[in-house]
Amino acid sequence: MKNQLWFGDNLTILREEIPDASVDLVYLDPPFNSQANYNVLFKSPTDEAASAQVEAFRDTWTWGPEAQWASDEIMQAGGSVASIIHALHAALGESDMMAYLVMMAQRLAELRRVLKPTGSLFLHCDPTASHYLKIVLDAIFGPERFANEIIWQRSTGKSLMSRRLPTNHDVILSFEASSSRTWNGDQMFEPYDLDNLPPKIAEKYTGDDGDGRLYQLADLLNPNQDRPNLTYEFLGITRVWRWSRERMQAAFEAGRIYQAGPGKVPRFKRYLDEMRGMPLGDVWVDIPPLNSQARERLGYPTQKPVKLLDRIIRAATNEGDVVLDPFCGCGTTVAAAQSAGRNWIGIDVAYHAIRVIEERLGAMTGTPEYDLGGIPRDFPSAARLAERDKYQFQWWANYLVGVQALKEIRKGPDRGIDGQMYFMNGPRGWGRVLTSVKGGQHVGTKDVREFKAVIDRERAEMGLFICLREPTRDMKSEAASFGFVDTAHGHLPRLQIVSIERWFNGERPVIPSLGHVSREYFRQTSKQSTPKVSKRPDPSAPEFPFTFPGGKKEDVVVHFNPTAVPREAAGLL
Repeated sequence: MKNQLWFGDNLTILREEIPDASVDLVYLDPPFNSQANYNVLFKSPTDEAASAQVEAFRDTWTWGPEAQWASDEIMQAGGSVASIIHALHAALGESDMMAYLVMMAQRLAELRRVLKPTGSLFLHCDPTASHYLKIVLDAIFGPERFANEIIWQRSTGKSLMSRRLPTNHDVILSFEASSSRTWNGDQMFEPYDLDNLPPKIAEKYTGDDGDGRLYQLADLLNPNQDRPNLTYEFLGITRVWRWSRERMQAAFEAGRIYQAGPGKVPRFKRYLDEMRGMPLGDVWVDIPPLNSQARERLGYPTQKPVKLLDRIIRAATNEGDVVLDPFCGCGTTVAAAQSAGRNWIGIDVAYHAIRVIEERLGAMTGTPEYDLGGIPRDFPSAARLAERDKYQFQWWANYLVGVQALKEIRKGPDRGIDGQMYFMNGPRGWGRVLTSVKGGQHVGTKDVREFKAVIDRERAEMGLFICLREPTRDMKSEAASFGFVDTAHGHLPRLQIVSIERWFNGERPVIPSLGHVSREYFRQTSKQSTPKVSKRPDPSAPEFPFTFPGGKKEDVVVHFNPTAVPREAAGLL
């Protein structure tokens, strides 16, 4: 099969696009706000939750119509999953935790359907919800298909905890589709660290030829004394040997046979660096989390190390097998599968994540081929996206027009700015184009007028007001009344309305050629209404596709557009 990258709700894509028994390995690390106050996760929507972190959690998993629909669908299907969900609902009520569990139960059932009989599922979570998810998985797979609870130590203990022990590990629940699942046990060894050998290993491997290679002396005698064909004289000693005379002679000529002196029984040199290493258990402490300086770090706070995914993929699949990640985020599973020679399917509901994954894949050696699905390629699909998720529509529309940076406001209003573009404006320095996206049905003159005020307030040169449908005559008149601006690129309308409906008919806004602005430039200007830089930004500096915090208490995050990705690849032209 061909690699696939999907933008959209993984439940819909699983049901409509992924056939039965077509996947060899599922790895998922579903979003869950483990940093929120634990007790708040069990409150009903009528309870207050003042924490901004809890509000971020509610944006993803909260009890409402969608969770109720998921619960009803599970109950109508019946069976063991319905029984478990009914019991959990009775215990947890209509809480955010229960919303998380019913939506996960739906998706886990679909993931079980797409697994081959030889397949495995690895669910990455934290201790806040792992015990509930284990029960749900037992109901879906059967408790006899539980393989392991892997503990990954993701950080060291913190000394600031005063009332409990620090939480410094994640849980990875592993289930098999059947008893014939693929399992490469030879991959589950960790090479020895010569500077930190276990005491028992260090006691055995004490020999050294002077080249730094440690070895131990192993027995060459055969435990079965009744082997006439292996009984012969070697180095003056007649014994029943483990090997044939030819193999023994070859080992001797290779310097692998040691004899302490005449008349001494020869022994075999077994070198430490030829051993498979330490067998891994279900507690993994040898893979550190990504620190701020890690080369593979992309800026995602929940990004997992490639080594962690590589270990799972190599243990549970063979080359050419299919790996599926339904919450693929910044694409670590996809990248690890590609590097290991596996085929892959990645799904994410965030459009920015899709663009970041495209950037990541484009930077890999031998750029992989893949199909990109779920991106709006016509007006009806854009309208469905706007109806389904106004925030993802906003992100998609901003990428469509080519913004260089998008602002995510964690607290408070967005001040009317959804995206920004910068252009070289001659001796006047950098010029700025702001964007405002409105994907709703009731967009009118008032919205255009308010955006005009934003452009004035920010002292920006130009603005793009992006709406879904054809603007009204009054909206066009309001935009036209804003007049023109003189730029180094000509006399241009100060405010233009970009209709997605007309975009797919070939209409484009008139904007200056955009400059290639570095991340440092946005750092310097993220807290200012107009660019005031002491050092002229270098137009040749790379543009970063990821994020950095800015603003008071980091309540604003700027996300960069990965412009290195060809726009044709995303179906945007």
